Amino acid sequence: MIFSVMILVAAMLVGVPVALSIGLSALGYFLLSNANLLVLPQQFIGQLSNMPLVAIPFFVLAGELMNCGGVTRRIFAFALACVGRVPGGLGHTNVVAGMIFAGMSGSAVADLASVGKIGLRAMRESRYQDDLSVGVIVSTSTIGPIIPPSINMVIFGSIANVPIGLLFLGGVVPGILTGLLLMAMFALLFRRGGSQAAPAPKTAFWRALREGIWSLLTPVVLLGAMFFGVATPTEAAIIATVYTLIVGGLVYRELTWKNIFESIMSTVILSGAIMLIIGFAAPLGYVISREQVAADFGAFLISTFQHPIALMAASTVLLLIVGTFMEVAAAIILLTPVLGVALIGAGFDPVYVGVVMVYALGIGLVTPPVGMCLYVGSQISDMTLERVVKAVLPFLIPLLVTLGLIIFFPSLITWLPHALYAN
Repeated sequence: MIFSVMILVAAMLVGVPVALSIGLSALGYFLLSNANLLVLPQQFIGQLSNMPLVAIPFFVLAGELMNCGGVTRRIFAFALACVGRVPGGLGHTNVVAGMIFAGMSGSAVADLASVGKIGLRAMRESRYQDDLSVGVIVSTSTIGPIIPPSINMVIFGSIANVPIGLLFLGGVVPGILTGLLLMAMFALLFRRGGSQAAPAPKTAFWRALREGIWSLLTPVVLLGAMFFGVATPTEAAIIATVYTLIVGGLVYRELTWKNIFESIMSTVILSGAIMLIIGFAAPLGYVISREQVAADFGAFLISTFQHPIALMAASTVLLLIVGTFMEVAAAIILLTPVLGVALIGAGFDPVYVGVVMVYALGIGLVTPPVGMCLYVGSQISDMTLERVVKAVLPFLIPLLVTLGLIIFFPSLITWLPHALYAN
């Protein structure tokens, strides 16, 4: 097992793709232990045969189509009509629009590359400080994987055998709380900086609602289908994609065949990368199970940290550290069979464990050196990476405060799933 871990770390350090690094790690164990090599393809194929994983490419495709079909622009216009007239309104608009879009895409990068790009352009036109604008836009993208749907929760649920619908519900309150705290931090920094930004352009609420109603119904259709038992998360992802095609192509008439083809190609590339990681992680999960790593690690944690809050806090620190060095999906795939299973075995609610893991690792999206959203923010703003990191730093406070709250008050996560599925 130690040899397997050494291969994994060495391969990643020399730049081998994450999926292949995981596969090489598992292969090294099988060769060294003289295990049956047929288990490798069996585990790979068996993991990718997991039906909930079909939701991932459809969530990605729905997000791509929203950007091309005019859905994202209308969401931003509606958010602007809601909060745009208060001081620093465009900053609050970005947060509200990001929260709405998070209810459709399930991806932080998709949120940032779509809503964030529109918001940054509007804030620059209104003479907002660049650092303040980029800071709130990049940090808001972390809400994407928390508010349902969430690709990362689909991954956790498929590995840990936790109902994905319950995980989605568990992310609602933390996601909304994060948005409110980000808005509070932006308001504080906006006032302290004495910004000379021009007021946001006035937008009639009812007009924005009328023009954007079809866009705003997307999360209603998506989440309503799941939570009322009409569709599974996988079926709901397909419904969301079809609905977006209809709205963008027939209602708004902004989707072209070229847009659809480009969206499908982007989806294939991104989803293929995620699926390869998940597939190669299955043999490694088998290795972890065979060596009883999760059981031993769980026993170590329980013996070291007697109090449940101390145990979860220590686990969260580990997640924050890992999140700074590893892409979120890969970290979830690697840690769920070890840390996730150990925490569930220690008596924690599986939904609580899943949401905390996704949230804590998601903070790594905006922390160097691997924070993907930092690089996307640098690209859309034409600012140096160092400047983007500095701009985001103050907004890490609300993210960490929210993380602390959900650790100390688990009911913030578990209340809604238990209330809706009490029977």
